[in-house]
Amino acid sequence: MAIMIPDMVSPDIKSNAEKNIFNWFKNADGTENWIILHSLGIAQHCRVVHGEIDFLVLAPGLGIFALEVKGGRVTRKMGKWIFTDKYDNNTKKVRGPFDQAWEGIYSIKELIDINVCAKNSHLKHLVFGIGVMFPDTEYDFVGAEEAPWQVFDIKDGKNVRGFIERIAKGSRETIERVGFSDARCILPTDEDVRWLAELFRGDFDFEVPLKIKQKYADEEMLSLTKEQSICLDQLNENKRVLIHGTAGTGKTLLAIELAKRAAAKGESVAVICFNRNLADWLKTQFEEYPLMFRPMFIGTIHSFMSRLTSMATGHMPTRGDRSANDFYNNVLPEMTEAALRLNPVYYDKIIIDEAQDVISGEYLRILDLCLKGGISGGKWAAFGDFARQAIYSNMQSELEYFELLESKTAFTIFKLTRNCRNTKKICMEMENILGVPEIAAFNDSLDTPPVNHITYSDSNNQKDKLTEVIENLLDDNVKRSEIIILSPCKRADSVVNLLDGITIKDYTVNSDGNIRFCTIQGFKGLESQIVILTDIKSYSDEKLLYVALSRARFGLYILETDEAAQERSKLFFQRRLENGA
Repeated sequence: MAIMIPDMVSPDIKSNAEKNIFNWFKNADGTENWIILHSLGIAQHCRVVHGEIDFLVLAPGLGIFALEVKGGRVTRKMGKWIFTDKYDNNTKKVRGPFDQAWEGIYSIKELIDINVCAKNSHLKHLVFGIGVMFPDTEYDFVGAEEAPWQVFDIKDGKNVRGFIERIAKGSRETIERVGFSDARCILPTDEDVRWLAELFRGDFDFEVPLKIKQKYADEEMLSLTKEQSICLDQLNENKRVLIHGTAGTGKTLLAIELAKRAAAKGESVAVICFNRNLADWLKTQFEEYPLMFRPMFIGTIHSFMSRLTSMATGHMPTRGDRSANDFYNNVLPEMTEAALRLNPVYYDKIIIDEAQDVISGEYLRILDLCLKGGISGGKWAAFGDFARQAIYSNMQSELEYFELLESKTAFTIFKLTRNCRNTKKICMEMENILGVPEIAAFNDSLDTPPVNHITYSDSNNQKDKLTEVIENLLDDNVKRSEIIILSPCKRADSVVNLLDGITIKDYTVNSDGNIRFCTIQGFKGLESQIVILTDIKSYSDEKLLYVALSRARFGLYILETDEAAQERSKLFFQRRLENGA
């Protein structure tokens, strides 16, 4: 059985031929150490703006091979290829599938040449080749464009392993025929194949639609790190998992990917968080998917309880004259629990993001009632930063969170360590201010800007300096929608309320091209290309500041009082002394 990456066919793939070949590779005997990359996007394609290889086969001892798949009827007339699908729709192309495959493998070769180092420079000379698969028809014609051993058709049945071995033999014979030495005929090892898979993996694991890509200025930050890829594999193997890691380690992106995969399998999925702004953003991540491939519920734990109560009783619960704190923390959980005990509502899988805000006794009772198999036997995944971002936890420790869950059931724990959101300079600043080490997954090869500390003397002075920061960013062609102003204060008490001449909107998912404002608490779990942190008078609330500092992906500006700046300097030197620096 070959290792398929990704390990399931995306719902976006409509070709039955591709689906069949995917399964043939997945179940082929004698391919246990092969890695097959399906639907591999190539940003630096040698011919087109963005190309794609249907299957890239990385086979130890054999080579690397690009496969093009053409299902249905195949015709060529007057130099044009005509492909007819099961609905009798025709697609005409001048470039044939053999040309497409060669262009794909040469693009791959170029990417390898760019990325190899002295240690693995031999990868420049790997045996490589192409194949075209016509699984639905016989392909008896062999012209100048192809060799018989490069063709897979209905006569091959499901024997994909034999096809790759045939391509490997033909490719080596071709290399020998043209007179290249053995130094130009290197066969990849298991280690080589793993390196190549890691090199190409990020191109397709999070293939984001254009509408969603426009929301991010730095697309490279979306790529999965190696440990996140391993974590996804673990999620597929375990029914109950807790994934914990610091800010920026990709917990939310993993939660989204897990939800997509579960929904694609036909499972009824609920995606839950605590923060309403985060819930609104999570919903946008599934807008491009058909309804059948979306979670049944996405929202806050409070809206989830309201929905469950409504489904069980037929009536939406109302707050009445109760305080918000009393209603959401006490009354609503009691109403939901009572309703579910009378009329159960079940989900196949529950996924919790920012779980440190959701995991508590009263909420767990609700989840236990609405999850098939309950907390102890059902399918759930909890993603959270239980050490640094538990700002609603009443000082509950990370260990206490784990013990609470362990008292309910057994589960697998996976820890993410590499920050793939913030630049290295922002990670270093968090370590300097808060004394917590941050391991940046991305280096500063793009010469990212330093963190800017700007001191102010009074409210008007801060207003002037904030205005200057904003104007400089806009002069540098930073988009307004990429800028957010965060404050520990509500807007009425923030310097933002003093600004004039600059439109600042309260944060919503759809910013409409405006600069946005949000409290630090309200922006928890979210991120922005540029963060301007205002109204900083002290660095004493470390958890809140950690949330604030870790929201920025590229640029971070901190407006602080003179007293706060002095406090920050003292903390920095104190930690250096404690560490013996």
